[in-house]
Amino acid sequence: MTECEFASQCPFYNNQSENMGSNAEEVKNSYCRGNNLHCALYMIASSLGTDKMPKNVLPGEKDKAFAIIAG
Repeated sequence: MTECEFASQCPFYNNQSENMGSNAEEVKNSYCRGNNLHCALYMIASSLGTDKMPKNVLPGEKDKAFAIIAG
C-alpha cells in the first residue's frame, strides 16, 4: 500500500478531524493507505489545494466534498 500524497497535511490522517470515530485506523488503511482516489479529502486537496481540507469532512463523505468543490 502507498500512503496518500496529502497525508502530511490531511486533518483526518493527523487525527485533527471532528468525529473521527473508533474505526479511524481502519478508515486510514482503506482511504489513506489504500485507494485515496475515493477519499473526500483527497478530492478537495487535489481540486482546491491542501489548505482547503476542512476538519469536519471525513474520507467517506463525498457529498460534502462535491459541495465544497462546487463552491
